[in-house]
Amino acid sequence: MEERLGEMTEPVYRMHRVWDPLLRALHWWNALTVLALVTLGTAIMFLGEDLPHAMEEGLITLHVLFGYLFAAGLLVRILWLFIGPQSAGWKDLLPITAGRRRTVLDTLKFYAGFLRGTPPLYKAHNPFAGMVYAVFFIIAAVQVGAGVVLVNLPDDLRDKSVSLELHEAGYILIMLYIAAHVFAVVVHELTERHGLISAMVNGDKGFTEEEWERLKDE
Repeated sequence: MEERLGEMTEPVYRMHRVWDPLLRALHWWNALTVLALVTLGTAIMFLGEDLPHAMEEGLITLHVLFGYLFAAGLLVRILWLFIGPQSAGWKDLLPITAGRRRTVLDTLKFYAGFLRGTPPLYKAHNPFAGMVYAVFFIIAAVQVGAGVVLVNLPDDLRDKSVSLELHEAGYILIMLYIAAHVFAVVVHELTERHGLISAMVNGDKGFTEEEWERLKDE
């Protein structure tokens, strides 16, 4: 028998459905509306005073429109946490079981080790990221509430309102969240090899037979 020294067998990944169509649609709806909101909000914040009044008002009107569109998507996503399938529910976000708490520790060790070693294994949401998503939902809800208050205030009271300070603080927190989210997605694609980005399009992530066997009871 011929020996083949140094030859390594590439793991075989099979696709498994992890996310439902509504969850995926809500993800992209919220992502696109947030992108529009931060773009318009940045323009209003840094360029508004230098623009003609009509143009500034037009930007604010668009910002408000996308704010309501985002609020609708956020509300449906929060409802889906409680009435949707398991992989979309709040139990899949939070580390409420011993196994998911171990995944949180594995995730922290992996990042603390500068992405060396074995990456954490999970079926749908990483529970560490899930906690961040839960915080994002709270920040986003406060941001929507502050925006609704601001848009209904007279112009002379808007600049003095605590809601404006909340809205500006929420803007900074959401920008930090976006940066962290993009970084985590890139890390996932480069190290975990389960196809996170494509899964948010078609719903399927790739796992080896051994990995899926470990995850089937989740």
